[in-house]
Amino acid sequence: MSIPFPTDSEQHRLLSEVVRELEEVEGRLRALDARKAELLAEADRLARAEQERLPGIGGAGEMAHRTVAAEVGFALGIADRTAERLIEHAAALCSQYPAAHAALADGRIALAHTSAIVEAGHAIDAEILAVNPSARGEYAAAVLAYAEQQTPNRTRRQAKVLAVRYAERSFERRCARALAERRVWVSELDDGLAELHAVLSAPIAHALFDRLTRQARHVQGEENPEERRLLGQIRADLLGDLLLNGTPANERGAIELGAVKARVQVTVPVLSLLPSRAQPADPLQEDAAAGHPASGSAREPVAAAGLVGAAVLAGYGPIDGASARMLAGLSAGLDRIACHPQTGAVLGVDRYRPSAEMRRFLSARDQRCRFPGCNIVPHRADQDHTIDAARGGPTTVANLSVLCRRHHMMKHHAGIGMVQRPDGEIEWTSRLGRRRREQAPALLGRAEGAAHGTAPASPEDASGSSSAEGNRRSAMRRATQPDLAASSGRAEELQRSEPGEPRRAA
Repeated sequence: MSIPFPTDSEQHRLLSEVVRELEEVEGRLRALDARKAELLAEADRLARAEQERLPGIGGAGEMAHRTVAAEVGFALGIADRTAERLIEHAAALCSQYPAAHAALADGRIALAHTSAIVEAGHAIDAEILAVNPSARGEYAAAVLAYAEQQTPNRTRRQAKVLAVRYAERSFERRCARALAERRVWVSELDDGLAELHAVLSAPIAHALFDRLTRQARHVQGEENPEERRLLGQIRADLLGDLLLNGTPANERGAIELGAVKARVQVTVPVLSLLPSRAQPADPLQEDAAAGHPASGSAREPVAAAGLVGAAVLAGYGPIDGASARMLAGLSAGLDRIACHPQTGAVLGVDRYRPSAEMRRFLSARDQRCRFPGCNIVPHRADQDHTIDAARGGPTTVANLSVLCRRHHMMKHHAGIGMVQRPDGEIEWTSRLGRRRREQAPALLGRAEGAAHGTAPASPEDASGSSSAEGNRRSAMRRATQPDLAASSGRAEELQRSEPGEPRRAA
């Protein structure tokens, strides 16, 4: 198969010019977005100043904000309520996250990145800042470093995880309040259609969607030449059949799909499996009975082997501890994942019940398709050889990665280059020679201060002393590293797949 846009072709040159100009235009647009945020923040400052000047009776102060929103709405051709949201976001960005605003002005991140940073940062409220005044600054530094290397969609998910580190107690209460809003409703559409909406807990919603998807693929796989429906159409038909009849069916009668189970992947710090004495059984009851806890009573974030914060649902983000414990109780087996105590990097995977160790390792290390910006979860993707097996590439974790089918095929047939390092980091090279690095996703985020691209220091080196905790972590690291070396074939060299060369699927 020929590769598109050969290096010396005219089409390659034209594409390079188009992409280069797009890059320049995007840089100018980001700088203009930063200036627009400054002006909206100044409009907010003027509204607040006018509110203080007006008497505090009869809603006169509120009218100042509404007047400003109306003026901005008229100028931008948008509704005043939309203008209010833009003003609120800009004010928070410029006042609370000045480094993110500067990164936007420099073109290092996009406006969508700042939305993700500001929205997730709402979890770090006044109560959290009373206990830890530096929480917002630490969160901002961590999430900005991530945002500069990732897409807005990935940043949105990781920002939630990072914010929970500094607002764990608040996060549990917000999850309980949000769950109380679960509901189902119908919205009318045109042409005889309607939308059925359901607000559920994230693990349940993802499990439902995964089971519908797997059942739909099972239906597609049946030897039925009359089957012409798309995957999404089959999902919709199965949902209706299951809710109305309890059993899915088609023209040939009932379809046996009872054996198709839902599957979700949740990563849980081991200490999150144990209910804390400081954690109430029902956060809403605690709020109603005693109000918010005193500033000194906020629970410290759990930390185990480099993992901190909440449990994480693959493809979504953080979930509350109660749901994580429930899912752990339903699991037929648990993967025990050993991580470096400082960086959070995966060192090895063990399971109490036998299974495919290497696939579990890749699921734990990669957590999603490793192509930049893709979030397809491992059980819907392929395990691809970086160096093709047909070309002598070894079947080791140092030569394997999770790729969705789309990007798996692009890697082999579109001339996309891929280099995998022993630590799981991947460097991608486009047809025009642009390079993007894709780190192996940390389970719940790397520990603070871990330097990129440097070998992790031992706990004794970090603390300057050989504490009991440091000895325990060091022993854990020594115990798990040989397993990793054995499973990866003790790889010491880069595993490389050169661009510009047609390959067969691994």
